[in-house]
Amino acid sequence: MHDAVVIGAGPIGCYTAYQLAREGFDVLVLEKNGSFTHPPACTGIIGVEAFERFNLPEDSILSSIRDILFFSPSGLALTFCPGSTQAFVVDRIKFDRRLRELALKNGASIRLGTSCKEIQIKDTHVEIGVSGTEENIKAKAVVIASGFNRRLSENLGLGNTSDYIQGVQTEVKVEGVKETRVYVGNDIAPGSFAWVVGLENGRARIGLTTKHNASIFLRRFLENPLLRGKIKEKGAILYKLIPIGSLKRTYSDRMLVVGEAAGLVKTTTHGGIYYGLISSQLAVETLKEAFRRGDFGSRIMKRYEGRWRERLGAEIKTGYRLRRFFSHLRDEQIDKFFKIAMNDGVMDIVYQKVRFDWHGNLIFSLVRHSPIKKYFSKWR
Repeated sequence: MHDAVVIGAGPIGCYTAYQLAREGFDVLVLEKNGSFTHPPACTGIIGVEAFERFNLPEDSILSSIRDILFFSPSGLALTFCPGSTQAFVVDRIKFDRRLRELALKNGASIRLGTSCKEIQIKDTHVEIGVSGTEENIKAKAVVIASGFNRRLSENLGLGNTSDYIQGVQTEVKVEGVKETRVYVGNDIAPGSFAWVVGLENGRARIGLTTKHNASIFLRRFLENPLLRGKIKEKGAILYKLIPIGSLKRTYSDRMLVVGEAAGLVKTTTHGGIYYGLISSQLAVETLKEAFRRGDFGSRIMKRYEGRWRERLGAEIKTGYRLRRFFSHLRDEQIDKFFKIAMNDGVMDIVYQKVRFDWHGNLIFSLVRHSPIKKYFSKWR
């Protein structure tokens, strides 16, 4: 019997396995994919704070993000130039590989091509049914780090996330794009935004998120006059579903759910790696207590949910409310907001309050700012 089984060998699952194995626990990671040769549908933007806090692999960095240029539906441009690096863009294949190597180096085992069919919670252990065999893998505890999977969370009785959004991206060869660019507008990405993130050697990652027909909107965006003529070569379009809001419950007897599987994603920008790593750290902290006590019941495991809610709950909730409000704005209303931001001291607040991974304080400060408060009240 293993001490712990982790479902999913992505960065969050492998970081969880690394932390547990480092403490001397017998850890097995199950991964449904048979190889890791294809990049995930992820822009790979990770804040400086995450790199410093978790000592992430710097050799996976492709470029850095400092200046960001925002475009309104009518083409108004708003520039954010903080004067220091805010985040890094990573090679996700190399980044993920480094975290797998870290887990393996510390004693964890990884089993590829193995899908989790079912999880049964027993009094003394967990039994995990896997694909292609009648075998049941046994462990004292299980951590779900499989990414967004509505069917699995429902089958486990954990409920579901509040909503989800579609994310699409492609990598292109492009000219004349240095800073990171963000585009908003209902003809570009209804209720959300599109991005262009420069890499090295004249390449960029271009993508967007929206509720429906994301691939259609991306193809249309690539033909936008703002980009037409700059793009010289297009790659394949990658697609994924991204949760919005957390699961109703992220624990049960002998089980914890972390990262995107739990819906622990920034609800403003949909970035999942940093919040996933934080949840992983809190989950391991809880599991270590359970192993010390020899008690894996809900009373102990519930502490994990209390910890992540204290650290991430307000951010997720505030971002979700902002996105719901933003999704109902018409293009002329978005343009009006840009005009306010360009003339009424809004950017002074942004420079004072902005933190790349934590947006709640900035949102509250902006909403209390008189011109924006009046604007929100008018359109509410």
